[in-house]
Amino acid sequence: MKNLLLFLSLPIFFLASCDPKNKGQWVITDVSKDTLLIAETKVRHPSTLILEISGQVNDTIEVHGMKLPGGKIQREFRLDHYYPKVSVQFKSYKATKGSLKIKYHLP
Repeated sequence: MKNLLLFLSLPIFFLASCDPKNKGQWVITDVSKDTLLIAETKVRHPSTLILEISGQVNDTIEVHGMKLPGGKIQREFRLDHYYPKVSVQFKSYKATKGSLKIKYHLP
């Protein structure tokens, strides 16, 4: 009986973790300006923040405390995160040109 209950509850768990309110994206078109990116989610007890960063910049940038070299950027970071509010600091550091797309997901 326990196995049946566990088996039936797994799809519900996976559907709950795929809630579109738990993910989103920001687009930065002017990388020469420092920006604080903020989003509210409906997650009650998050534990992980997934950031997918893509784009092109002419020099080094800093996203959420991590420095990324200039050029084409295609990176994913999995970070510990325990709050429903997502806050990501973007710093232009040395970059003056380019654009970025930063996707976030709290599974």
